[in-house]
Amino acid sequence: MKMRRVLIILAVATAGFATCALRAQQGNSQTDASPASNPVQKISLPQYPPELRPGPGSEAFRNNCLICHSARYVTMQPRFTKAVWQAEVQKMITAYGASITPADKDAIVNYLVSSHGTKDAGAPQVQGATAPK
Repeated sequence: MKMRRVLIILAVATAGFATCALRAQQGNSQTDASPASNPVQKISLPQYPPELRPGPGSEAFRNNCLICHSARYVTMQPRFTKAVWQAEVQKMITAYGASITPADKDAIVNYLVSSHGTKDAGAPQVQGATAPK
């Protein structure tokens, strides 16, 4: 009984190895085919770049923020109050070493508030962000 089980297992294993070898050989013959018989298909996907609103401070924003962030990242943020945007820009300077001049900092904050901000005091707050002191 044990010998019969061993023979069945060997037969199944041998059939499996033979099948794998045959498939591998067929796969190799397909890669040897001429390019005309196996053309590479090319697809083109549409791109929808986010549009940044023009306005005062947009140049400072582009020059300082888009070095590290994609434009889409910024446009996907919730609409924040000026205090939150100030805290976020300050965090980029203090915690991450962004070399933003004080003039550019003010221009960036004003741009973010005008293009993606809110005047509502009940606006969502970024976790861990505090207004500058």
